[in-house]
Amino acid sequence: MKGTGWSIGTTILGACVLWGAVATADVSPAVREYRLRMFDPAVSTLANRSIELMFDTRTVRAGSRPWKLPVSSRQLDFQYEVAGVKVPASAFADRTFTDALLIMKDGRILHEQYLNRTTERTRFMSYSMAKSLNSIMAGMAIADGRIASVEDPVLKYMPELKGTAYDGLTVKHLLWMRTGARWSDNFFAPGPSRDAHVAAFVEARARYVDAARGITERAGPPGVAFNYNSVEAALVGEIVSRATGMPLSEYVSQKLWRPGGMESDAFYVLDGPGDTGREFTAGGFNATLRDYGRIGQMMLERGQANGRRLLPARWVDESTTPGPGHASVEDGTGYAYLWWTIDGTRAFTMLGGEGQFVYVDPEHRTVIVKLSHIPVGAEGAKATAESFAFLKAASAWRPGAAP
Repeated sequence: MKGTGWSIGTTILGACVLWGAVATADVSPAVREYRLRMFDPAVSTLANRSIELMFDTRTVRAGSRPWKLPVSSRQLDFQYEVAGVKVPASAFADRTFTDALLIMKDGRILHEQYLNRTTERTRFMSYSMAKSLNSIMAGMAIADGRIASVEDPVLKYMPELKGTAYDGLTVKHLLWMRTGARWSDNFFAPGPSRDAHVAAFVEARARYVDAARGITERAGPPGVAFNYNSVEAALVGEIVSRATGMPLSEYVSQKLWRPGGMESDAFYVLDGPGDTGREFTAGGFNATLRDYGRIGQMMLERGQANGRRLLPARWVDESTTPGPGHASVEDGTGYAYLWWTIDGTRAFTMLGGEGQFVYVDPEHRTVIVKLSHIPVGAEGAKATAESFAFLKAASAWRPGAAP
């Protein structure tokens, strides 16, 4: 399911109370209860910007020379269409559970909006947008020679997966999420996915990537069918960490955050105490609105940021081109190397549960960041569909042009 990595909600994790999960001595009842309830609609907007209060984290250090983003504020003088009805763009944020919104064209900020007591200093939870960051870092590790290519065997970096569904597969299979492994990312039902999340994030008694050792069956041949799998995205982050010989947070700081001119420190949620926990790279990244915008702008500029080449242009192109078959995988979107692509356009997006977007449209030279607390269920599906309608309209928007 789209953007599900650690983002489905209370219906899932809260259910663990009924399913009899037992807390460990290292996680107090109060902290455990928070972790189970942080997705409740009434508190999710607060949880999404204060995650460090209840989880162990690891900092991604920023540098001292931020990438300056010029500002030319414009009125949102356009409309978008939902179910045949024209909606003024100015109403979008309130209609779709938005906490912060940024629209940039040609690297210039045209609209910046903070809601629900967020500010430019607020660091927002990425949820599954972190998967796309893993794709960026894999490209950097390949450019550094730390990973030979996407054709490298998974077992070259994680030999403990011998005999699992990942034995004989490549890094590319993980990036595409076309491994053929039998896995359901639906946390609503009891099963391995729910068990992995509770063990790692609620109770801090296991590392999330270790769940891959238990994935032994294949539902089909590798390289064919797309199947969304947060564990596989986390494996990419783990492979980058092992290949570079450092925690991913440090590699992100060295190769992206500092040279890319990010303005504020970011951080990862860990899946255990600081001495043993690893970065949850499938969904636990946190950064400010503008720094998410800088990531999008780097992708728009095909790997250049802050006046420097950080990522090979060919990697940007390759990693945002849909995988085998080029067929829609869900709701008019395709999937590339941990990036969602938009059918019929050159646009691609980071996408995280609860409505997190870093939307990049090369044709219209536009980057849009929307950070949200969209609830799970029918109401959330409606808000997500409306968000896509807005993103497309905002990309095509020409400020000051006649309606």
